[in-house]
Amino acid sequence: MMLGFAFAGAERKPSPEFLSLFANPIVWSIIGFGAGIYLFIRGFALLRRKRFIENVPRSTIRGASLGLIEVSGKVEGPYTIIAPLSEEDCFYYRTIAWTGGSERRWRKAAEESLSAPFFLHDGTGKLMVDARGARSELEPVFSEEYETSPPLYAQHFLNRHGVSPGVPVKLEEVAVRAGQTLFAMGTLREYKPEDSPSTQFLSAEAADLQREEEIGGVILPGSMVTQQKTVPTKEFDLHPKVVLGSSPSRPLFLSPRSQIEIVQDLAWKSAVYIWGGPALTLFCFWYLLSRLGAL
Repeated sequence: MMLGFAFAGAERKPSPEFLSLFANPIVWSIIGFGAGIYLFIRGFALLRRKRFIENVPRSTIRGASLGLIEVSGKVEGPYTIIAPLSEEDCFYYRTIAWTGGSERRWRKAAEESLSAPFFLHDGTGKLMVDARGARSELEPVFSEEYETSPPLYAQHFLNRHGVSPGVPVKLEEVAVRAGQTLFAMGTLREYKPEDSPSTQFLSAEAADLQREEEIGGVILPGSMVTQQKTVPTKEFDLHPKVVLGSSPSRPLFLSPRSQIEIVQDLAWKSAVYIWGGPALTLFCFWYLLSRLGAL
Protein backbone atom coordinates (compact mmCIF):
# COMPACT_ATOMS: atom_id res chain seq x y z
CA MET A 1 0.00 0.00 0.00
CA MET A 2 2.81 2.41 0.94
CA LEU A 3 4.77 1.24 -2.08
CA GLY A 4 1.82 2.06 -4.34
CA PHE A 5 1.59 5.52 -2.79
CA ALA A 6 5.27 6.14 -3.45
CA PHE A 7 4.94 5.17 -7.09
CA ALA A 8 1.78 7.24 -7.51
CA GLY A 9 3.71 10.37 -6.63
CA ALA A 10 6.60 9.58 -8.96
CA GLU A 11 6.91 10.60 -12.57
CA ARG A 12 6.04 8.18 -15.30
CA LYS A 13 9.74 7.26 -15.69
CA PRO A 14 11.26 7.28 -12.19
CA SER A 15 14.86 8.37 -11.94
CA PRO A 16 17.58 5.81 -11.13
CA GLU A 17 18.15 7.59 -7.81
CA PHE A 18 14.52 7.08 -6.86
CA LEU A 19 14.57 3.41 -7.84
CA SER A 20 17.78 2.87 -5.90
CA LEU A 21 15.90 3.68 -2.69
CA PHE A 22 14.07 0.38 -3.03
CA ALA A 23 17.35 -1.52 -3.16
CA ASN A 24 18.07 -0.22 0.34
CA PRO A 25 17.19 -2.79 3.06
CA ILE A 26 16.40 0.02 5.49
CA VAL A 27 13.59 1.25 3.22
CA TRP A 28 12.11 -2.25 3.08
CA SER A 29 12.35 -2.61 6.85
CA ILE A 30 10.38 0.64 7.26
CA ILE A 31 7.76 -0.66 4.83
CA GLY A 32 7.66 -3.98 6.69
CA PHE A 33 7.26 -2.18 10.02
CA GLY A 34 4.16 -0.36 8.76
CA ALA A 35 2.81 -3.47 7.03
CA GLY A 36 3.03 -5.44 10.27
CA ILE A 37 0.94 -2.85 12.11
CA TYR A 38 -1.63 -2.88 9.30
CA LEU A 39 -1.85 -6.69 9.35
CA PHE A 40 -2.35 -6.69 13.12
CA ILE A 41 -5.26 -4.22 12.90
CA ARG A 42 -6.71 -6.04 9.89
CA GLY A 43 -6.54 -9.34 11.77
CA PHE A 44 -8.79 -8.07 14.56
CA ALA A 45 -11.27 -6.74 11.98
CA LEU A 46 -11.45 -10.21 10.42
CA LEU A 47 -11.82 -11.79 13.86
CA ARG A 48 -14.76 -9.50 14.67
CA ARG A 49 -16.41 -10.43 11.39
CA LYS A 50 -15.88 -14.14 12.08
CA ARG A 51 -17.51 -13.88 15.52
CA PHE A 52 -20.36 -11.81 14.12
CA ILE A 53 -21.17 -14.43 11.46
CA GLU A 54 -20.99 -17.19 14.06
CA ASN A 55 -23.45 -15.34 16.31
CA VAL A 56 -26.09 -14.63 13.66
CA PRO A 57 -28.90 -17.22 13.98
CA ARG A 58 -28.83 -19.91 11.29
CA SER A 59 -32.22 -21.11 10.16
CA THR A 60 -34.19 -23.10 7.66
CA ILE A 61 -36.41 -20.98 5.46
CA ARG A 62 -39.57 -22.39 7.02
CA GLY A 63 -38.34 -21.70 10.55
CA ALA A 64 -36.87 -18.23 9.92
CA SER A 65 -37.81 -15.39 12.28
CA LEU A 66 -37.84 -11.67 11.59
CA GLY A 67 -34.51 -9.94 12.05
CA LEU A 68 -30.94 -10.76 11.10
CA ILE A 69 -30.65 -14.37 9.89
CA GLU A 70 -28.48 -16.75 7.88
CA VAL A 71 -30.03 -19.12 5.34
CA SER A 72 -28.78 -21.22 2.46
CA GLY A 73 -30.65 -22.49 -0.56
CA LYS A 74 -30.79 -23.06 -4.28
CA VAL A 75 -31.62 -20.09 -6.50
CA GLU A 76 -34.78 -20.20 -8.61
CA GLY A 77 -37.31 -17.77 -9.99
CA PRO A 78 -40.07 -17.21 -12.55
CA TYR A 79 -38.07 -15.42 -15.28
CA THR A 80 -34.59 -14.12 -16.01
CA ILE A 81 -32.72 -11.16 -17.45
CA ILE A 82 -29.44 -11.05 -19.40
CA ALA A 83 -26.19 -9.74 -17.95
CA PRO A 84 -24.83 -7.26 -20.52
CA LEU A 85 -21.18 -8.39 -20.66
CA SER A 86 -21.17 -12.11 -19.88
CA GLU A 87 -24.46 -12.69 -21.74
CA GLU A 88 -25.51 -14.93 -18.84
CA ASP A 89 -29.14 -15.70 -18.09
CA CYS A 90 -29.49 -14.53 -14.51
CA PHE A 91 -31.81 -13.08 -11.89
CA TYR A 92 -29.44 -10.35 -10.73
CA TYR A 93 -26.26 -8.78 -12.06
CA ARG A 94 -23.89 -6.01 -11.06
CA THR A 95 -21.51 -4.62 -13.67
CA ILE A 96 -18.70 -2.18 -12.87
CA ALA A 97 -16.38 -0.27 -15.19
CA TRP A 98 -13.12 1.37 -14.16
CA THR A 99 -11.06 3.69 -16.33
CA GLY A 100 -7.33 4.16 -15.94
CA GLY A 101 -4.85 6.83 -16.89
CA SER A 102 -1.20 6.48 -17.81
CA GLU A 103 -0.37 5.56 -14.21
CA ARG A 104 -2.85 2.63 -14.37
CA ARG A 105 -4.66 3.86 -11.30
CA TRP A 106 -8.19 2.58 -11.79
CA ARG A 107 -11.12 4.88 -11.06
CA LYS A 108 -14.70 3.64 -10.96
CA ALA A 109 -16.50 5.19 -13.92
CA ALA A 110 -19.81 3.31 -14.07
CA GLU A 111 -21.85 0.80 -12.11
CA GLU A 112 -25.10 -0.88 -13.08
CA SER A 113 -27.24 -3.46 -11.33
CA LEU A 114 -30.55 -5.00 -12.26
CA SER A 115 -32.73 -7.66 -10.69
CA ALA A 116 -35.61 -9.95 -11.52
CA PRO A 117 -37.39 -11.61 -8.58
CA PHE A 118 -35.56 -14.66 -7.28
CA PHE A 119 -35.96 -17.04 -4.38
CA LEU A 120 -33.84 -19.33 -2.22
CA HIS A 121 -35.26 -22.84 -1.81
CA ASP A 122 -33.84 -25.16 0.85
CA GLY A 123 -36.42 -27.94 0.78
CA THR A 124 -38.46 -26.45 3.62
CA GLY A 125 -39.76 -23.43 1.74
CA LYS A 126 -39.00 -20.55 -0.62
CA LEU A 127 -37.78 -17.12 0.41
CA MET A 128 -37.82 -14.04 -1.82
CA VAL A 129 -34.55 -12.10 -1.87
CA ASP A 130 -34.22 -8.36 -2.46
CA ALA A 131 -30.62 -8.05 -3.68
CA ARG A 132 -30.56 -4.26 -3.95
CA GLY A 133 -27.48 -2.89 -2.21
CA ALA A 134 -26.12 -6.37 -1.50
CA ARG A 135 -22.47 -7.12 -0.83
CA SER A 136 -21.23 -10.35 -2.30
CA GLU A 137 -18.21 -12.51 -2.88
CA LEU A 138 -19.65 -14.03 -6.03
CA GLU A 139 -17.06 -15.13 -8.56
CA PRO A 140 -17.00 -12.77 -11.56
CA VAL A 141 -18.72 -14.16 -14.64
CA PHE A 142 -16.85 -11.56 -16.69
CA SER A 143 -13.54 -9.80 -16.00
CA GLU A 144 -11.51 -8.14 -18.75
CA GLU A 145 -9.22 -5.18 -19.41
CA TYR A 146 -9.03 -3.30 -22.70
CA GLU A 147 -6.48 -0.70 -23.76
CA THR A 148 -8.68 0.64 -26.56
CA SER A 149 -11.58 -0.48 -28.76
CA PRO A 150 -13.48 -2.87 -26.48
CA PRO A 151 -15.93 -5.32 -28.11
CA LEU A 152 -19.33 -4.11 -29.25
CA TYR A 153 -21.24 -5.39 -26.21
CA ALA A 154 -18.76 -3.69 -23.86
CA GLN A 155 -18.88 -0.46 -25.85
CA HIS A 156 -22.69 -0.54 -25.68
CA PHE A 157 -22.50 -0.69 -21.88
CA LEU A 158 -19.90 2.09 -21.71
CA ASN A 159 -21.84 4.33 -24.10
CA ARG A 160 -25.03 4.23 -22.05
CA HIS A 161 -23.05 5.34 -19.00
CA GLY A 162 -21.22 8.11 -20.83
CA VAL A 163 -17.75 6.59 -20.49
CA SER A 164 -15.37 8.19 -22.98
CA PRO A 165 -14.01 5.85 -25.66
CA GLY A 166 -10.31 5.36 -26.31
CA VAL A 167 -9.15 5.09 -22.70
CA PRO A 168 -7.98 1.95 -20.86
CA VAL A 169 -10.96 0.28 -19.22
CA LYS A 170 -11.44 -2.61 -16.82
CA LEU A 171 -14.82 -4.37 -16.68
CA GLU A 172 -16.14 -6.82 -14.11
CA GLU A 173 -19.52 -8.48 -13.72
CA VAL A 174 -21.09 -10.77 -11.12
CA ALA A 175 -24.42 -12.52 -11.47
CA VAL A 176 -26.90 -14.69 -9.56
CA ARG A 177 -27.94 -17.59 -11.77
CA ALA A 178 -30.55 -20.33 -11.59
CA GLY A 179 -29.39 -23.46 -9.79
CA GLN A 180 -26.67 -21.77 -7.75
CA THR A 181 -26.51 -22.61 -4.07
CA LEU A 182 -26.04 -19.42 -2.07
CA PHE A 183 -25.42 -18.55 1.55
CA ALA A 184 -27.31 -15.38 2.49
CA MET A 185 -26.96 -13.25 5.61
CA GLY A 186 -29.45 -10.42 5.82
CA THR A 187 -32.49 -8.92 7.47
CA LEU A 188 -35.80 -10.77 7.20
CA ARG A 189 -38.51 -8.13 7.25
CA GLU A 190 -42.23 -7.99 6.69
CA TYR A 191 -43.42 -7.34 3.17
CA LYS A 192 -44.98 -3.88 2.91
CA PRO A 193 -47.06 -2.23 0.15
CA GLU A 194 -44.11 0.00 -0.72
CA ASP A 195 -42.09 -3.19 -1.25
CA SER A 196 -44.15 -3.96 -4.35
CA PRO A 197 -42.12 -6.08 -6.79
CA SER A 198 -42.56 -3.36 -9.40
CA THR A 199 -40.37 -1.05 -7.28
CA GLN A 200 -37.76 -3.73 -6.55
CA PHE A 201 -37.54 -5.86 -9.67
CA LEU A 202 -38.16 -5.84 -13.37
CA SER A 203 -41.59 -7.17 -14.26
CA ALA A 204 -41.86 -10.09 -16.66
CA GLU A 205 -42.75 -7.67 -19.46
CA ALA A 206 -39.83 -5.35 -18.65
CA ALA A 207 -37.49 -8.36 -18.45
CA ASP A 208 -38.60 -9.40 -21.96
CA LEU A 209 -37.79 -5.90 -23.24
CA GLN A 210 -34.40 -5.98 -21.53
CA ARG A 211 -33.59 -9.31 -23.16
CA GLU A 212 -34.70 -8.08 -26.58
CA GLU A 213 -32.50 -5.00 -26.25
CA GLU A 214 -29.43 -7.01 -25.28
CA ILE A 215 -30.00 -9.79 -27.81
CA GLY A 216 -31.00 -7.53 -30.69
CA GLY A 217 -28.62 -4.69 -29.98
CA VAL A 218 -25.30 -6.16 -28.96
CA ILE A 219 -25.30 -9.96 -28.75
CA LEU A 220 -23.96 -11.54 -31.89
CA PRO A 221 -25.49 -14.48 -33.78
CA GLY A 222 -24.19 -17.80 -32.51
CA SER A 223 -24.10 -16.59 -28.91
CA MET A 224 -24.88 -19.05 -26.12
CA VAL A 225 -27.85 -16.90 -25.06
CA THR A 226 -31.14 -18.73 -25.49
CA GLN A 227 -34.75 -17.69 -25.40
CA GLN A 228 -36.09 -17.17 -21.93
CA LYS A 229 -37.47 -20.23 -20.20
CA THR A 230 -40.20 -18.88 -17.98
CA VAL A 231 -41.78 -20.67 -15.06
CA PRO A 232 -45.45 -20.00 -14.29
CA THR A 233 -45.46 -17.17 -11.78
CA LYS A 234 -48.14 -18.98 -9.76
CA GLU A 235 -45.33 -21.25 -8.53
CA PHE A 236 -43.76 -18.19 -6.89
CA ASP A 237 -45.45 -15.78 -4.50
CA LEU A 238 -44.49 -12.31 -5.75
CA HIS A 239 -46.30 -10.73 -2.77
CA PRO A 240 -44.85 -12.76 0.12
CA LYS A 241 -45.36 -12.08 3.80
CA VAL A 242 -41.63 -11.59 4.33
CA VAL A 243 -38.59 -10.76 2.19
CA LEU A 244 -34.84 -11.08 2.84
CA GLY A 245 -32.73 -8.03 2.09
CA SER A 246 -30.57 -5.23 3.44
CA SER A 247 -31.26 -3.08 6.47
CA PRO A 248 -30.25 0.59 6.85
CA SER A 249 -27.25 -0.46 8.94
CA ARG A 250 -26.24 -3.76 7.36
CA PRO A 251 -26.32 -4.81 3.70
CA LEU A 252 -27.39 -8.23 2.54
CA PHE A 253 -24.41 -10.56 2.07
CA LEU A 254 -24.40 -13.29 -0.60
CA SER A 255 -21.78 -16.00 -1.06
CA PRO A 256 -21.45 -19.27 -2.98
CA ARG A 257 -19.52 -20.64 0.02
CA SER A 258 -21.15 -22.19 3.06
CA GLN A 259 -21.17 -20.51 6.46
CA ILE A 260 -18.62 -23.06 7.70
CA GLU A 261 -16.24 -22.33 4.82
CA ILE A 262 -16.49 -18.57 5.39
CA VAL A 263 -15.85 -18.89 9.13
CA GLN A 264 -12.88 -21.23 8.61
CA ASP A 265 -11.35 -18.84 6.07
CA LEU A 266 -11.73 -15.88 8.44
CA ALA A 267 -10.33 -17.93 11.33
CA TRP A 268 -7.00 -18.79 9.74
CA LYS A 269 -6.55 -15.37 8.13
CA SER A 270 -7.22 -13.52 11.39
CA ALA A 271 -4.78 -15.81 13.26
CA VAL A 272 -2.02 -15.28 10.68
CA TYR A 273 -2.52 -11.51 10.65
CA ILE A 274 -2.78 -11.10 14.44
CA TRP A 275 0.32 -13.17 15.18
CA GLY A 276 2.30 -12.53 12.01
CA GLY A 277 1.79 -8.75 11.96
CA PRO A 278 3.50 -8.04 15.31
CA ALA A 279 6.25 -10.54 14.48
CA LEU A 280 6.97 -8.70 11.23
CA THR A 281 6.91 -5.32 12.99
CA LEU A 282 9.27 -6.46 15.75
CA PHE A 283 11.68 -8.04 13.29
CA CYS A 284 11.80 -4.90 11.14
CA PHE A 285 12.20 -2.70 14.23
CA TRP A 286 15.10 -4.86 15.43
CA TYR A 287 16.71 -4.71 11.99
CA LEU A 288 16.38 -0.91 11.88
CA LEU A 289 18.00 -0.52 15.28
CA SER A 290 20.83 -2.86 14.35
CA ARG A 291 21.53 -1.06 11.06
CA LEU A 292 21.45 2.33 12.77
CA GLY A 293 23.88 1.14 15.41
CA ALA A 294 21.44 1.44 18.29
CA LEU A 295 22.03 -2.16 19.37
